[in-house]
Amino acid sequence: MKILVTGAAGDIGSHLVPALLMQGHTVRALVKDLSEADRARRNGVEIFIGDITDPRTLNGAAYSVDAAYHLAAAFFVVNAGETLRIINYEGTINVANECMDKGVKRFIFPSFPLVLGPHVTPSPPMDIESARVATTSFHALYKRLCEQHLHVLNEQGKLSATILRLGTVYGPGIRLITTLKKFMQAGLYRIPGSGNNLAHFAHVEDVVQGMLLALSNERASGQTYNVADDKPVRFKDFVYELADLLGTPRPGTAPVWLFKVFASLATAWAAINKTTPIINRDVLNFSLSSFAADTAKTRDELGFRPKYPTIYAGLPTCVDAHPEDERSKAG
Repeated sequence: MKILVTGAAGDIGSHLVPALLMQGHTVRALVKDLSEADRARRNGVEIFIGDITDPRTLNGAAYSVDAAYHLAAAFFVVNAGETLRIINYEGTINVANECMDKGVKRFIFPSFPLVLGPHVTPSPPMDIESARVATTSFHALYKRLCEQHLHVLNEQGKLSATILRLGTVYGPGIRLITTLKKFMQAGLYRIPGSGNNLAHFAHVEDVVQGMLLALSNERASGQTYNVADDKPVRFKDFVYELADLLGTPRPGTAPVWLFKVFASLATAWAAINKTTPIINRDVLNFSLSSFAADTAKTRDELGFRPKYPTIYAGLPTCVDAHPEDERSKAG
């Protein structure tokens, strides 16, 4: 099959593309500029430069394509309300329109469980219209609106979309891990609030597994699935386990208000210097929200079986074999 991948140079895309190539697929990577093209370029990958926020630049991106993974999205931005609407919501509509125009048969879209609002009981992949709790971040809001839009296209028979609600993605080279390691090794990281909020994680290799299964199984057409490991944990347990593997002290906590001040300052600094903020209030909001996912449907219908069923199995892949090597890096 010929597969279009947006966000091919990103955390997930950089792992998905090699897996698609190994299965014998042809990949076209939609990237925004030459720097992304360099990161996405590899044998067997066709590069198409376009901006998902400008539909004029997308014409032809989905030509002769059988299926598309729309992974391109923004997180760490200065003005979350406006920027995420343009990139994450309107950008998704633009890519979906291009795929409809070119007759793409399958459209696979990553969402996440917080579209249902914060919750601690593992939730099955219900329709968002059934969600009783409001979203707590712009990121969740626009993912929710994307799901609604794709659901309508499914109902109208215009585009066969599969929605994968991903747990918090971690793994080697994933930004969450690289950032935590950097600050923990420098002794600068603190857990926001109590750290008792429930989080459900997914190793990037298992995310790729879920995405490949969604592509190969016709039953996935028009369906929504949760992709996560077998056991949600408190966020602080995730941090503690990473610290233990790195051989660094377990971080303490800091008040949420202090993180809000830091996020506001980081955003203001990024706006002045035209850079990407290390954190913003929106990222902080969904980082503090509890969520858990029921993966029974994904297992039963797609045959999903996490290679890393818990963070305790997956986090060792994120550090060097010897903790002293990680400590020397910090020095």
